[in-house]
Amino acid sequence: MAYGNQQEFNYREDCTSLVEISISCKGLVKKDLLSKSDPFCVLSLQEGRSYRELGRTETIKDNQNPVFQKTIITRYYFEEEQIVKFTVEDYDGPKKSDLQGSVIIRLAEIASTGESATYDLKCKGKPAGKITLKAEEQPESKQKARFQILCKNVDKKDFWGKSDPYLEIHKTRETGRPILVHITEVIKNTLNPSWKPFEIDLTALCSGDLSLPISFTVYDWDSSGKPDLIGSFRTSFKEIHPLAGGKKEFFLINEEIKRKKGSTYKHSGLFVFSDIKLVQTDTFLDHLKGGLQISLITAVDFTGSNGNPSDPRSLHYISAKDNEYIEAIKSVGSVLAPYDSDGLIPAFGFGAKLPPNYDVPFHCFNLNGQNNPDVQGVDGMLAAYRQTLNVARLSGPTLFSEILQYTVSQTQSQLDNYAYTILLIITDGVINDMRQTVDLIVESSSLPLSIVIVGVGGADFTNMHTLDADDRPLVHSRTNKSMYRDIVQFVPLRAVKQGKTNFTLSKEVLAEMPGQIMKYMSMKGVEPRPPAPRSFKLQTLHSFSSVAEDQGGYQQGSVYPGQPPYPGTPEQQPYPYPGGAPQAPYMGAPPQGQAPYPGQPQYSGVPYPIPTTGQAPYMGAPPGGYPPYSGQPAYPGAPQMPGQPPYPGGPPPPGPNFSDMNLLTGSRDAILKASAPPPEKP
Repeated sequence: MAYGNQQEFNYREDCTSLVEISISCKGLVKKDLLSKSDPFCVLSLQEGRSYRELGRTETIKDNQNPVFQKTIITRYYFEEEQIVKFTVEDYDGPKKSDLQGSVIIRLAEIASTGESATYDLKCKGKPAGKITLKAEEQPESKQKARFQILCKNVDKKDFWGKSDPYLEIHKTRETGRPILVHITEVIKNTLNPSWKPFEIDLTALCSGDLSLPISFTVYDWDSSGKPDLIGSFRTSFKEIHPLAGGKKEFFLINEEIKRKKGSTYKHSGLFVFSDIKLVQTDTFLDHLKGGLQISLITAVDFTGSNGNPSDPRSLHYISAKDNEYIEAIKSVGSVLAPYDSDGLIPAFGFGAKLPPNYDVPFHCFNLNGQNNPDVQGVDGMLAAYRQTLNVARLSGPTLFSEILQYTVSQTQSQLDNYAYTILLIITDGVINDMRQTVDLIVESSSLPLSIVIVGVGGADFTNMHTLDADDRPLVHSRTNKSMYRDIVQFVPLRAVKQGKTNFTLSKEVLAEMPGQIMKYMSMKGVEPRPPAPRSFKLQTLHSFSSVAEDQGGYQQGSVYPGQPPYPGTPEQQPYPYPGGAPQAPYMGAPPQGQAPYPGQPQYSGVPYPIPTTGQAPYMGAPPGGYPPYSGQPAYPGAPQMPGQPPYPGGPPPPGPNFSDMNLLTGSRDAILKASAPPPEKP
């Protein structure tokens, strides 16, 4: 929220895009004995364990190579893993058709590339022809509305003065829930405010639907508490559209005052659109099509307040049901990882003591235990997380600054590239280096960087809400300078999940990312590059795998000329990414066919090794259990746990090599030198 003359920080820009999908097929299998097929294509979106139809093409008679004239228009959401199915059917009558083939993909694969993509169709596991898809952004997604707004004679709300008005604009989504899309600066001590001109993407303002209800609400800002409502009204962009001679003046109505005054009440001020213009603009999808690389860095909290991982009440407890750390990694990683061309994710832990000495806690260690922190996609991240739990001793305190220093240095090293970094921190509570963290966030707010913090468990997250900076910008403790832009998004997992039937963490966590990225591009004057092919690295579709159908099956499109489609059968090896070096096997992976570790579910083809001789006790469980870290509360309700008895007949499973932690964490001096404050904002 904006205060006084400070720049506005709570502009939640909805960077969804309307995309128009063109469809053609080749080599469809003939279904009719005496004639060719009469194909049509249906596009459906996965919702839970079923699919909802989004649209369908016309039917083309007697054609095994149809080029459909009717396109399908749908919405692309960056923050959602939109799994879609294209089903080609042979029309046999109003209520009858035969399946010819289908394919299941991510919508992002075709929406974020400037090229057509060709996929294999399958029917009951057998080849059934090919389908070619091309998605183009609709013109209304590339328009902004530029507003100049003033009010006349608004109600006086301050006892000793006039009013301090500011404006909020909300749109209404399909659910009926209002979504904040813009908030202006506060103008002090006036009854006739005239706000600075501002722009809003048309998709952000009305989701491309010109008839969507929009509310304009004027408040009186109060420094000591909740703002006072002056008045509001509802309209639509269609009603105020400048090219249609739209309405320019509205009365502000305060329903509570209207009820009290009855017929004597007229209004609470006159609201005037002094100017509205439509301007063409670059979009987030333009940058994705131009090859923008979105790099993900992850950091996992291994502090003692999470509780002993062997206790079922621990936030790190591993069972058949995903714990909150795994849920966050899967949900956020599955959306972001495909936008990174090499599929590698630097993965870190913090707050743990590590072998061989277990003497001091480390606050930025490589999660895989290797010299290089990179893991292969979400599956590699989860495998490294599980293995680290076998050897790490939970400790503390909770410090973010070393993770941030590494991220800043990595981001600065990519300034000459067309890249943007997102740091995902998953933590369970209070941080102990708040001042250093705030300073680093302020210093890095001019870099191509966003920080996502997911809070797990039920601890006090007051500090995290402060870092989110939705209420006021963060200020550097030494320079007293404010952050250039809001780069932090905090989501308390349990709080936002409660009471929601269709909860998707990635939607809550990543909804602000396109807006933050576009603000950076605008601030630095970075224009989209020409459309370029984008190779999507195949990741396990965790939300989808249980409903994959044999007639379709998820596969990778051939966006590179001459590249065959990604194999759809498990016995085939993946076709290598052009120019990509072969990946070494993940550390600790046993020979193929080895049984999983007893009690642990096999995961992603990297089963835990089965013991063959006596197993050492759980590393990090001292006799009598863990004492809580000084100043940090223990996990609520968790009893002191004794060390785990040896497993009969087996050695400890192989774990990460943490022998040289200086090598793994890097030189602190080098990181500090690399993360010098950004240049002054001009």
